[in-house]
Amino acid sequence: MPPALSKVPWLANLPNQLTLGRILAIPLLLFVYPLGFQATNIICALIFALAGVTDILDGYFARLYKQESRLGALLDPVADKMLSGACLILLADSQALPAWICGFLLCRDIAVSGLRMIALEDGYTIKVSAFGKVKTILQDVAIFSLMIGQDMFDIPFRITGMGCIWLALAVSLYSGYLYFEEFLDQAPTPPPEGS
Repeated sequence: MPPALSKVPWLANLPNQLTLGRILAIPLLLFVYPLGFQATNIICALIFALAGVTDILDGYFARLYKQESRLGALLDPVADKMLSGACLILLADSQALPAWICGFLLCRDIAVSGLRMIALEDGYTIKVSAFGKVKTILQDVAIFSLMIGQDMFDIPFRITGMGCIWLALAVSLYSGYLYFEEFLDQAPTPPPEGS
């Protein structure tokens, strides 16, 4: 790590460094994937997959080394949304993915993030649902497969990617509904007018 960054307190632990690594992968993908060569597409897919592995590892190391922090807990999902959002836009721009699907997925993520922020301000949390985790897995498999975009090693990546993105869209909308329902259930009731 550069000496200047090592002086930043929240970057002193491995989990936050892994989270930062995911964020730093975004400009690389934004510049390289639009080149449109099959080799660079595969490289981008591998970078995305590696970033996904760091998402698993940062939580693991945070618990293992007792380095869990409020900032890390907030930054981790932001990094995930930035990475997946950037990749969805790249896929839509290259016409590997219908733009309206990209729009639905991004709007859902923004809406859920907004609900979580409002909940935190009101003093409660909205937990990640099992459907939300399934959506993330399906979406990540779809992004990886669509970035490759053609059959390799007898694996139909394009078909696999489109199948997973349709499933991710369905699960995304349903899990978004569940988050909204939980938000309404936990939201404090405003006092009656005039009280």
